Amino acid sequence: MNLKGIAARVRRGDLQYALGRFKSVRSVYGGVRRVTDSFPRRKTAPPPRQSRLFPHTDIHRAIGQIRDEAVFIGLNLPAEIVAQIDAFARTEPLHAIYDPNGATFLYFDVVRGKTADGRLIPVAGIRDPARCTAVQAVVNDPVLRSIVLGYLGHEPRQILTILDWTFASDMTDEERRRLKHHVIDYHYDVGGFNFVYASFYITDTDRYSGAHVMMKRSHNKKPLRMLLGSAQASEAAVRRQFGIENEITIEGPAGTGFVQDTSCFHHATAPSRGDRLMLAVRFIN
Repeated sequence: MNLKGIAARVRRGDLQYALGRFKSVRSVYGGVRRVTDSFPRRKTAPPPRQSRLFPHTDIHRAIGQIRDEAVFIGLNLPAEIVAQIDAFARTEPLHAIYDPNGATFLYFDVVRGKTADGRLIPVAGIRDPARCTAVQAVVNDPVLRSIVLGYLGHEPRQILTILDWTFASDMTDEERRRLKHHVIDYHYDVGGFNFVYASFYITDTDRYSGAHVMMKRSHNKKPLRMLLGSAQASEAAVRRQFGIENEITIEGPAGTGFVQDTSCFHHATAPSRGDRLMLAVRFIN
């Protein structure tokens, strides 16, 4: 999308997409929310609850790393939570991301990215994954919510929960793009006026099974051409602008979690050897 496309979205009333890409706007929004959220009746804050999932996490360190590098890696889920989410995702009806209202199928119906009826499926989603009690426990965890509050500076008004399978296959990148698997290309998100996302691998994940790749520190100093142009960019352009030394691939066993300011440049690798199940929790505005 170019400047003309952004202007068209503004005319349609989508100010968040136009303005949320600017760090200065997000900072001002966060400051205003801190002030306005304090106006209603002041109440004594309840004591923080003990985290059952992340009891040893240094919240201030996590917030500092997101501010500096755009990511904190190490918010890892306990094995029993991973097992519950994995079991849920293997038995729930799935839908292709390019056809959300089409025929559903189960995880075991897909082999190398293809269903029994011949449909190519790069990514499949589960409707309302927060129905799973283990997913809800992650969303409501007090350590995660404290990191979100500390980074945004205010409570989010919207929480979106996504639980998707990305299937290993022999599909080309062009086939994946045609089927709306665009996240294999470098891009940054504009989720609202202010946002931060938490992601958790529910299956063992490496560069051959859909690992997340990102450019550290690219959330703070984008040149104007990247802010006013498309939110997508070529790998060469991103590496040239921010330096290949800042590019990292996040790999890890099931349970590996990270909290990220997704206004940084990032992309998913297209899995070739193993399927990836990932839980994403988006905290917006």
